[in-house]
Amino acid sequence: MLDTAAVVRNLAQDCGGSVSVSVRNISNAFDISFNEGIRMGSASTIKVPIIVEAMRQARDGRLSLDAEYSVSAEKRCAGSGVITHLHEGLVLTLKDLLTLMIITSDNTATNMCIDIVGMDRVNAMLGEFGYQGTALNRRMYDWDALSQGRDNWIVAEEITDLLARIALGEAVGDGYDKLILDIMHKQLYSDVLGMFLPEGVLANKTGSVNQFVHDCGVVTTPEFSYAIAVLTADVPSAGEARLTIGRISKVIFDAVSAGKSC
Repeated sequence: MLDTAAVVRNLAQDCGGSVSVSVRNISNAFDISFNEGIRMGSASTIKVPIIVEAMRQARDGRLSLDAEYSVSAEKRCAGSGVITHLHEGLVLTLKDLLTLMIITSDNTATNMCIDIVGMDRVNAMLGEFGYQGTALNRRMYDWDALSQGRDNWIVAEEITDLLARIALGEAVGDGYDKLILDIMHKQLYSDVLGMFLPEGVLANKTGSVNQFVHDCGVVTTPEFSYAIAVLTADVPSAGEARLTIGRISKVIFDAVSAGKSC
């Protein structure tokens, strides 16, 4: 009988393209990895570091989660989210913007948060945590930046480390990590990593653009908790990528539930 790591490896290899898997133990689980150091275009998973840095600045008094911002026509951004469909002049708090950035992957909210928080400060935070691959280099839908070679990047082992820090209350502190997880638990797109999981155990952030399909999050039950990221690139179809992510997630969950090792 194959061990968990071998099953994960086989699922990843059978998927085609590039698949990167990282699981980080938080409580009563285990670490597991497959191509965990590969750097990929982040799609919307980069929104997790953005909310972490926003909360750090709120903790330090540089920003207020209750501060209000008006959504003018020039701030609207295409793609995922709801703000672009709402009336011009809409006023939202920073907490509202962060929530929409995570739970609906709203690109208008994301670009406003990048402008408020500062791209350089997000990258400084990533560097402080020792991450050498994950980086925020452009706003959402900034195709000019992309044509100049500036993209946003994610590494599975780095995002699971950050998620584990959040779950342990160590990314921000002072209760802000719990607020991040509470927002992530309200995620409207939970059917990738959560495809075969029980309802309510996953707090996550998906990302999908062009050849990339990703999901990352924290799985928590009364018995155990772990951070997980499954990143894919150049898989034959987005549907196959999502199915593979869901299958890998279930294998991990079932193994941890059964008390197996990796």
